[in-house]
Amino acid sequence: MIVVGELINGTREPVREAIVTHDEDAIAELAVRQHEAGADYIDCNVGMVGQQEVEQMRWLVEVVTSAVDVPIAVDTANPDAMEAGLDAYFEFGSNAAPIVNSITLESEKTERFLPLLAGRQVRTIALTMDDSGVPASVSGRVDAAMRLLEAIEEAGVARSDIFVDPVVTPLSVDPGGARITCEAMREIADRCPECHLICGVSNVSYGLPQRTLLNRVFLSQAVAAGLDAAICDPTDSGIRSAIYAAEALAGRDEWCGRYLAAWRRGELQ
Repeated sequence: MIVVGELINGTREPVREAIVTHDEDAIAELAVRQHEAGADYIDCNVGMVGQQEVEQMRWLVEVVTSAVDVPIAVDTANPDAMEAGLDAYFEFGSNAAPIVNSITLESEKTERFLPLLAGRQVRTIALTMDDSGVPASVSGRVDAAMRLLEAIEEAGVARSDIFVDPVVTPLSVDPGGARITCEAMREIADRCPECHLICGVSNVSYGLPQRTLLNRVFLSQAVAAGLDAAICDPTDSGIRSAIYAAEALAGRDEWCGRYLAAWRRGELQ
């Protein structure tokens, strides 16, 4: 499982305050904790808009890449902020390809975002949204995924570097959303086995109690449907345990090697 650590997100009030006040120690500590917990990428989302987002994104990326030697995911819907984040990463970061989070089929954004991929060594999240929003049906999300794959490939990104996100909607407002997402994953995996499947796991539980329970069960269902990358909290021992168990049950952990190693380290909860 490829894990993208989700904690550096300016929509969380303590993180927003740290970004606004340029508290390097607080941001670095979050990056280090996620890296030590096993994150393969550190998501960088300043949670702001306009020119302020552009300025803060560059600062945020510089701080994170100085704190940990692990690639980042530049997470923004603002193409100017994306460019600033990528420029900062390639100036200060490691040699590993970062993730562009994310490209959609929204026409105005596509025209701005796709050129940013050209000539850069990046991996990309393809979010199944268009000008009408998130398709309600499985077929709509699969169709959006296939069109996005074609567009991103034409921009120079290999399918093996594309992460398709069929979009997880909160169970509290969309009772069938988790099922539709998993069904879309299965079909996308069948039609494009070379690409990765990713989602923001905690989105499913928004607005409900015992969120970690819902996150863990949904993660297990998604892994069975083909999920091989997750935007989640790697410091949550319950989530890490669910990943080990789900991958073993899905036949993606030969002889349960990683599961047994985690048990010996006392990590399973």
